Amino acid sequence: MRSFTDLPGYPGTTKVVGDVVVDLDPNWRPVWIWNEFDHLDVNRHPMNFPDWTHSNSVAYSADDGNFLVSIRHQNWVIKVDYRDGKGTGDILWKLGEGGNFKLQGGVDPTDWFYAQHDAQYITPNSTGKFRLSLMDNGDDREFPDGVTCGVGNGPACLYSTVPVLEVDEAARTATVLSRVRVPDYLYSSWGGNVELLPNGNTEFNLSGSFGGSVTEEVTSGPNPQPVWLMAIPNGAAYRAYRIPSLYPGVQW
Repeated sequence: MRSFTDLPGYPGTTKVVGDVVVDLDPNWRPVWIWNEFDHLDVNRHPMNFPDWTHSNSVAYSADDGNFLVSIRHQNWVIKVDYRDGKGTGDILWKLGEGGNFKLQGGVDPTDWFYAQHDAQYITPNSTGKFRLSLMDNGDDREFPDGVTCGVGNGPACLYSTVPVLEVDEAARTATVLSRVRVPDYLYSSWGGNVELLPNGNTEFNLSGSFGGSVTEEVTSGPNPQPVWLMAIPNGAAYRAYRIPSLYPGVQW
């Protein structure tokens, strides 16, 4: 947290909350630190300021030693120059609305992700051209000029999606390969994750639906179909993961 004075639109002192990524050695001592205040503009705050960044996941890139950070309140997934502790900490790129990539296979800006959680690589490679999954909660989704959500035949303002994106670092494109549009009544304003299963299907968790949580498996491809669904009424499941069983050496 840092205090700022007379930010545009915020007279007086504002206590702004940001995040830090810390690399610990085997003895739990910090050896490399990345502070968002040093690399992002505090005056960019699409939602929930002064909870400015609200980062919620880090994904390591084994191919180049860098990492991704999912920054929920910026609607961005960013790549950081870490290089296994030898990097500068510079931001290499920003993925999302207002970032460095052109959206393909979807409507810009609506089909970007908003207030997202758990951005993860789902291909063996993590540089060049690769795929990412994430939970697009959709809290502050934007729409094209001339489109008014929640009115008449306009789209709903609040809905969540589960996109799979092919990211091309060289071409600076992000292509929507598949996208589950969660029914509006299951809109999840927070939490959630996505997991690529060994059978090629996708499993996702909605943390904040109807006062409870939902986990669902869908088929792969451009038109995913439901396989099964589990609802947890009055239970807030922040993440959901498939495991072989609860018993050592046993697989169901």
